[in-house]
Amino acid sequence: MPTPRALAERIASTPFASDTEHRRQDASTTPANITLAAGAWEAFNPGSVAVYARLGAAVSIPASGGAAVAGQFVIPAGASVTFVAAAVALHVLTASGTATLELHRKPL
Repeated sequence: MPTPRALAERIASTPFASDTEHRRQDASTTPANITLAAGAWEAFNPGSVAVYARLGAAVSIPASGGAAVAGQFVIPAGASVTFVAAAVALHVLTASGTATLELHRKPL
């Protein structure tokens, strides 16, 4: 389900403040997860490898040309992604190497 434009604009214009949160999660070739509170999350990957992430279920790295994996996205090295979620577990995995995600929450 796509994020409505109005919500995306609200998230982008909301500054980080005293009611925001910062968490960290290590990602490696061993699956890991962290339970997140509801809200808009920015996940920054300062590492040198991509992190595969999935909301609410175990993450897997799809084969080239394979079936789509619902609820999953990639956080490229040196990049960030924004997602909106209810209270949910965020599952993470790398194809090789390690990275530590910096997770920032803006309550909605």
